[in-house]
Amino acid sequence: MIQLEDKLYTSTEVAEVLGVSLRSVYRYLEENKLNAEVKTATGRHRFSKQNILDFLYPNGADALKALEQDAALPVKPVSTKSTRVQTEPVAEEPVQTKKQEEVVEEEPIDWLAKFRDAAKKFKEESETAQAAAPAEEAPAAPARPVETEVIPEPVFEAETVSGFAETEEPAPADTLKHYYRSGLGGLKDIAQNIDKNSRNSFLDYAFTLNAGLSLFKPIKPFSMLHAYVRPSDVSYFEKTLMLTPTEEGNAQLCLLVSDDNGIYTGREELHGLFVVSKERLAKDVKNLGDSGLSAEAQSVLS
Repeated sequence: MIQLEDKLYTSTEVAEVLGVSLRSVYRYLEENKLNAEVKTATGRHRFSKQNILDFLYPNGADALKALEQDAALPVKPVSTKSTRVQTEPVAEEPVQTKKQEEVVEEEPIDWLAKFRDAAKKFKEESETAQAAAPAEEAPAAPARPVETEVIPEPVFEAETVSGFAETEEPAPADTLKHYYRSGLGGLKDIAQNIDKNSRNSFLDYAFTLNAGLSLFKPIKPFSMLHAYVRPSDVSYFEKTLMLTPTEEGNAQLCLLVSDDNGIYTGREELHGLFVVSKERLAKDVKNLGDSGLSAEAQSVLS
């Protein structure tokens, strides 16, 4: 039986315990195969130890106890008669033994390393694609997202955000937040395809918040990417990334839709991926991020 701590587990931690993807955990929830002890105000699920055990052992404690009793039964040795067989002596040959494989301790996920590998691979593919053919025309727009939220961006006077001095600039246009799940798989696949497709079609994008900060330094694992795109390019990314509109608590990707040229002209390229400038990242962490992300951003933005 799996030994679990008596605490509330996040969806990511449950996925690690079960050895499945985060997407599978959400599917189990939808099929009522897995129950959540708590659902927070923001729509995130928290699972108790009993929730996980009920999923792993659906027949209950009696079936588990019976399995443990069967495993504890002694095995009766089988007596065999030995027969002496006279054989001719054979010259001994040295036996080559396989070198014991070293046990490699599992290391925590290094998101920065994953982004670097992804960037290197898709940078090579994009260079080949650009030389071979012109950009494809943007496909027809699918259905618009169900949930959108308008985030007005205030005018910032000269002040310091997380220790980073900022300068005055005009207020940019309003930013729309669109939440999605992707049919491509996990965050790594989504990030790779955003970069690949935008380069092939000469479109602008820039990562921010957790995804953007992870390109500057290794940070704790996260469950949603945030990327700026232009309004005219939303339908293209919806189709090429196989996006389905969803609620914020269940989303893998948030497209921040803005036509502010300063976001794209001021972006930087790190490890083959585009990220907003440090000034913009500081604003987004302050206005859109949580306290945990603000603490991790101190060393980069100060």
